[in-house]
Amino acid sequence: MNTTHDRGPVPTGRGRSARVPAPAAMVAALASICALAAPARAEEFFYARDENPLLRGFYLPLPSDSRLGDAPVTIGTLSVTNTVNAEARGNEELLVDGESTTLHMAYDRALAGAWRFRLALPVYHDDGGILDHVIDTWHQFLGLSQGSRPNFPKDQLVYFYSGFGQIDLRRSQTSLGDASGELGWYAADDPGRTISFWGGLKAPTGSVAALTSDGAWDAAAWGHSAWRGERWQAAAELGVSQPFGDQLFAGAAHRAAAFARGALTRSLGPDWSLRAQLDGQTGRVEGTQLRLLGPSLQFAAGAVWRVRNRWNLQFGIAEDAAVNTAPDITFFLGIRG
Repeated sequence: MNTTHDRGPVPTGRGRSARVPAPAAMVAALASICALAAPARAEEFFYARDENPLLRGFYLPLPSDSRLGDAPVTIGTLSVTNTVNAEARGNEELLVDGESTTLHMAYDRALAGAWRFRLALPVYHDDGGILDHVIDTWHQFLGLSQGSRPNFPKDQLVYFYSGFGQIDLRRSQTSLGDASGELGWYAADDPGRTISFWGGLKAPTGSVAALTSDGAWDAAAWGHSAWRGERWQAAAELGVSQPFGDQLFAGAAHRAAAFARGALTRSLGPDWSLRAQLDGQTGRVEGTQLRLLGPSLQFAAGAVWRVRNRWNLQFGIAEDAAVNTAPDITFFLGIRG
């Protein structure tokens, strides 16, 4: 959350954004997913990702950790991300100060043979939020650095970037993101291990103006592997994503990016387990000198609760493991069944 300047100040965009009831609607949608959930399945990852407001419109597939024989799986994750990041280097400058609520919804089921498919759609809401004071108090209690937070008004919304093109979003908004369809082939699947290979295509159903789409079709390919023991589970994914266009950064982000994630889960019994997860990706914007647009690393930790052997609830916190490369903090709550 440090502020770095090589030249003039970035815009502050002072003023509190108007509230809209979109987050409540997202909570209601998540509750509906709970009602539709089927018996719980094996899983090794949090269904969460890096929600950098300036880069979320580019295709970054969420983890694909269903087993081949699972019945249809319904997934929903509600996350709240709060970020304050200001940088200026060379001809680029940015200020990302705001709070976003995201609902990721997905439906996953088996096809014939060794194949599964998944359909996914996110919904985003951005505003000034309510967590700035809570985060400041938490940092003070732990004796952590406040970074650049004291330099900016509380509960404001400014997503600004200038350099390779220009981005300027300062009003509360709710928007669909880009829908994706994904197909996976399972090379191995048994109680002890799963190995699968996936390909996906993202359609530009979101909004470039709301930063929920890059305005283009994107593709991705990745591999998934999981190992399951009596008490421990481990999983890893490695892949590459290729946008076929870029309306956000004037074409500077029309480049392939690699991504990877790993997770380790410890079972505490039949109903509870603890999980740690690390997600990273290479830089999206070619030639940028800003950390928030370069390679990123995010760490998440939390728990999974199996409820009545019917569905799995997952909840936790994610932070930028490499400072200023991902959102400051993300709280997430997911349902999978």
